[in-house]
Amino acid sequence: MKEINAKLVLITGGSSGIGLALAQQLFAQGASVVILARDQQRLDAAVAKIEQQRLDPAQKLGALSADVTDEPALRQALAQLTNDYGLPDLIINCAGVARPGYAETLEPHIFHWTMDINYFGTVNVCQILLPDLIARGSGHIVNFSSLAGVIGVFGYTAYSGSKFAVRGYSEALRSEMKPKGILVSVVYPPDTDTPQLAWEDQFKPFETRVIAGSDHPLPADKVAADVIKAIRRNKINIIPGGEAKLLFFAATRLGGGIFPIMDMLVRGAMKKKAAHENQKKVTDE
Repeated sequence: MKEINAKLVLITGGSSGIGLALAQQLFAQGASVVILARDQQRLDAAVAKIEQQRLDPAQKLGALSADVTDEPALRQALAQLTNDYGLPDLIINCAGVARPGYAETLEPHIFHWTMDINYFGTVNVCQILLPDLIARGSGHIVNFSSLAGVIGVFGYTAYSGSKFAVRGYSEALRSEMKPKGILVSVVYPPDTDTPQLAWEDQFKPFETRVIAGSDHPLPADKVAADVIKAIRRNKINIIPGGEAKLLFFAATRLGGGIFPIMDMLVRGAMKKKAAHENQKKVTDE
């Protein structure tokens, strides 16, 4: 998809964060954009922001209120999409959630909730639209995994599990769809400065904060720009940011050799936690 202008793009999770940044930039480059999310009020606010980037009066801009985990309702919303706007040329599955915490303290419903949105939400959109894409013989699907879908991250058992699943599904789907003229890409973003990251911060274990302490979240606009550039080049693996590329390379090339490095980081974080707790105890006394 070297040319974005005049293409129709569907973005799930398009009312905030990376999804909204993608919608704004793609619209500014001449694409027609339809965003899909649950909250109608946020959708309306997002459409107003996207509209400010209009390049051409002929561009279409719309919003669909639907829950990606509710397959019947989603199917109805996507039928409305194809009826009102047509079949998308580019589908970006950006809807996602994260709820960090120590594995032993996370309730089972957190794992189900995370998997339902991150994995099944992605699968639902793809599976509903695949028959029409195959019949047309073209299309580009971009699914959001995460660096936590390449290597398991301390404190993110629920999230990493769901994002590994997105990666596996997408890679298998790519193999099946390529002969049918449909490209499938996977995005592996690092921490990104979004409302979701701000929300999940309250739940992060101490060790997770320490391990991530040297990282600087990328702006959503930067991630979106890198993703669009890679889409134009038909990249399969899309890794925004230089540091993320290094970590992706290490995780995929070192194999089991990455684990001693992660273990070293965890040990260092645990020592800092112990020191912090001792200092707090002394202060309290």
